[in-house]
Amino acid sequence: MSTIQIGTGSLFDLRLNLEEEITRWKKDGVQLSIEERKFGKFNFLDFTITKPEKTDNKKSEETFRQNLALVVTNLLLGQVSKSLLHKMIRIDHPYLSKKEAETLCQRVISTLTEAGKKERLYRVQQEVRTFLDENNSIFLEGFFRFRLKDYFFELKENLEGAIDELIADKEYQEFIKLLRYFVEIQDPKIIEVHVLFYSTEKFRLLDEEEKPLEQDYLLKVLGDLKDEGLKYEDLLLSALITLSPQRIILHHSEKTNIVKTIVNVFKERVTFCRDCELCRNTEEKK
Repeated sequence: MSTIQIGTGSLFDLRLNLEEEITRWKKDGVQLSIEERKFGKFNFLDFTITKPEKTDNKKSEETFRQNLALVVTNLLLGQVSKSLLHKMIRIDHPYLSKKEAETLCQRVISTLTEAGKKERLYRVQQEVRTFLDENNSIFLEGFFRFRLKDYFFELKENLEGAIDELIADKEYQEFIKLLRYFVEIQDPKIIEVHVLFYSTEKFRLLDEEEKPLEQDYLLKVLGDLKDEGLKYEDLLLSALITLSPQRIILHHSEKTNIVKTIVNVFKERVTFCRDCELCRNTEEKK
């Protein structure tokens, strides 16, 4: 019987990744002869089904190739994809830490797994099955690059998107740290501020007595910033940082970016209220 060979240039342990399947095949009565060979960083496994008595050799090989196609598919969509992602990051984005690289790889693999998993699995398995019908040797990375070009570019595109998100998140965290610093070095100018959200572009601030804040210093801050053409989120955040209140109560707020930022900057100073007279009045005016 012919020998079927699987090879990889990635650093993961090929035999270890196939051990569970090899055990299952043997339990199912498949008599396998397995030879492992290594040449530098390249790792190869040779599979040969030994012919038991009264067994259809051709049928056994067809069944084995079909099972092997699914195993190879899972390797391509799992460990091989992850190894290629690590290589892309190492070459194109060497400034990222190992922890960041691992997080990115997991994020990309997870995203692709969730999006069209069944269709992708079927398509790749059919491609592998067709290849193994005509060939007795498959080198995983080479097959990935030349027979799965669409998926390779999809992987690369998703990686770039994940990197953009990571960089944006790092910049956001630095921004939050800076704002926290401004808050920490200031003495509170007011004990409590109520924030009423009327719409995505309209808010109102009240003091601890639930009276509108119209102090000169607040009007000055908002007036200066309005001249800069900033969005209402920037105006609200700047006003709260200038006031640096001991407590901030957000009334009937939704999970918007500005609410997330206020919570991240002021942390334990922030509380939420959804059912008081101010909340009801705010809801009525929306």
